[in-house]
Amino acid sequence: MTFCKLKFPPTMAAVLSRSRDYLQDEIGLKVSRAKPRIGNIDALQLRDMTAVVCTGGPVKLIIAFSFQRPLLEHIREILTASMDVAEEELELYLRETAAEIVNVILGHATADLAEEGNDMELSPPRVLDQEKNILRPKKATFTSIEMATNYGILDINFVGPSELFDHDLNIIDEKKTQGGDMHPLKVLIVDDSLLTVRTLTGMLTELGHLVVQTAGSGALALEAYRQAKPDLVTMDITMPDMDGIEATGGILKEFPDANIIMVTSHGQQGMVMKAVKAGAKGYVLKPIKADKLREMISRVFKT
Repeated sequence: MTFCKLKFPPTMAAVLSRSRDYLQDEIGLKVSRAKPRIGNIDALQLRDMTAVVCTGGPVKLIIAFSFQRPLLEHIREILTASMDVAEEELELYLRETAAEIVNVILGHATADLAEEGNDMELSPPRVLDQEKNILRPKKATFTSIEMATNYGILDINFVGPSELFDHDLNIIDEKKTQGGDMHPLKVLIVDDSLLTVRTLTGMLTELGHLVVQTAGSGALALEAYRQAKPDLVTMDITMPDMDGIEATGGILKEFPDANIIMVTSHGQQGMVMKAVKAGAKGYVLKPIKADKLREMISRVFKT
C-alpha cells in the first residue's frame, strides 16, 4: 500500500494509547504530558537514544522512539531488577531496553491498526545511540508526540514516506526529494546556531543541493560525517566542546578527500587561515550571502 497522510492520526492515536499504557501499567510511571506536534514540522531532534522501526502494510512509515537517557536507564532498572547485570553489560542492556519497549508497544498497536487481509508489518528495531537533527525534505511528513514523565521525556516521531529514508533516518532518495533531474550535492552542516542551520539549509536547497544531516558541535562532526558520507561540509568555527578547526582536522585525518568550507564572521580571518592550513577548501563570511555560497561551492567542485 502506498503512503497515505490520512493514516497518521489513527496511527498516532494507537501508538500514544499503547505507549501511555505501557509506561503507566508496566513501568509504574505517571505520564504528566502527552503533547502531539501535528503539521509541517521542519526538523526532528532525536534525543540520547532512539529505537527506529519501519512499518509496512496499511501504514508505510517510520516510527522512532527517542528517549532521554535518565528515563531509559530507569526503565532498564525495572526490566532487569531480577537479573544479575555486570557493569560492562549496562550499555548493552540499555540498547536492548529501547528495542524491547518498541517491540512491545508497536506489537500491541498493530492490533489496533491492522486491516482485514492487510496486516501491519514491523521491521526489527534499529537503535541509534546519539543525538541527531533530521531536517524534513519537501516530500516528507513529520509528526511527533512528546511524552513527559518524572524521569525524563520520550518523543515518538512519525516519518513518512519511509522510502525517502534509510533505517538510520538518513535521506536516501535525493532525486525524489528535490523533485528535479539534477543530482544534488549531499551536504553536512556543522553549526551550533539553529538560525544559521536554517539559513544555510534554505540557500543550499535553492541551489539544488540536499542537506542530509546537521551537527550542533565540532565534537559531533566526525560521527555525523561517518553516518552521512556527504559530498560537502559547511563548518562553523566557534562552537561548544570542539571548534571547527579541530573538527576539520579530525574529519580530514579519517577522510582525506572530504570537501570542507568554513562559515565564519568577519572578525575571525586569522582562524580561517588556520582552518585552510588544516585542509579546508575555503570559507564563506557571515552574514551568509547566497551568491557567495554558490561561488565557493563552484570553486571547490570546479563547476
